[in-house]
Amino acid sequence: MKIGIVGGGINGLCCAWVLSQNGHNVDLYEKDKLVSKTSRSSSKLLHGGLRYLEQGNIRLVREALKERDAWIKRVPSLAKPIRLVLPIYKHSRRNRWIIKAGLFLYDNLAGIGSSLPKSKWLSAKELKNRDPHLNTKGLIGGYEFSDGQMDDYKLGLWVAKQAKIAKCNLLENTEIKAIDKNGSIYLENTTKFYDIVINASGPWAVQLLEQSKIESPYQLDAVRGSHLVVNKQCQQAYLFEIPQEKRIFFVLPWKDQTLLGTTEIRQELQEPVECSQQEQNYLIKAYNNYHVDKITEKDVIENFAGIRPLLSSSEAPENITREYAIHRSGKLITIF
Repeated sequence: MKIGIVGGGINGLCCAWVLSQNGHNVDLYEKDKLVSKTSRSSSKLLHGGLRYLEQGNIRLVREALKERDAWIKRVPSLAKPIRLVLPIYKHSRRNRWIIKAGLFLYDNLAGIGSSLPKSKWLSAKELKNRDPHLNTKGLIGGYEFSDGQMDDYKLGLWVAKQAKIAKCNLLENTEIKAIDKNGSIYLENTTKFYDIVINASGPWAVQLLEQSKIESPYQLDAVRGSHLVVNKQCQQAYLFEIPQEKRIFFVLPWKDQTLLGTTEIRQELQEPVECSQQEQNYLIKAYNNYHVDKITEKDVIENFAGIRPLLSSSEAPENITREYAIHRSGKLITIF
């Protein structure tokens, strides 16, 4: 079968890899460089989404946890286990027993095949001994739990290499003008015909349908997530509550420095995808709330942002579902 894929992010590349392995003739089109947008601007985590359990997304979390473990086993040079700590304070919005129940479910959704260690409780004293820079005022203790950390960009390029080995034709810097339900992909000066066309263009999936005069069965919210890289070694990976909010943010080791993220800001696709001054201040303030060694803007050596393409489901960005949808119409399949 001849298959055309639009989008050179991790979803498009994984589709290309698997389909090529199964003997299909696959062309993948990317308007820029491979893995140059959303797929290289993540929090660098392979995780099931612990907080998604609060939204009742059990199937999504189970699926993500199995994928987490699979990537760690498949590419151990680029995806590794990481132990995070979720501290609990007297003023925390989630109490110890809610967190304990959530982590019990999280551990068990990973399945008996998971090689990652289960969560455990650490006292305030144990946490202070582990990280002397942690703010212990009002600290009750915390739970340590397992997830995975990856180099998202290098992992994406690794998948691209596997797709090439499987004889997939990867076409960078190739803009698609339109697609249709009959298997056509329209380029600047030519039209290509396929048995199946896969629209895996991430945040631009609906935009591509609209410019192709195809009605979209779903709408997407473009939600920006920004991150900071701080010139400081990370003593311990954390998952913290944003003060006075139910949102969470990560403090992670990253290349001998510290990665902070993320934010959730709606934006238009045509707007620059970049970390705002307000977001930078937001993350610095959140970090300083939990650490006695305060940081300032001068400690930030890099910031980056990416767009999450989320299924429209809520006015508040933090409450939008992380579920996905796959829709087929004729010879066209779109990943939302």
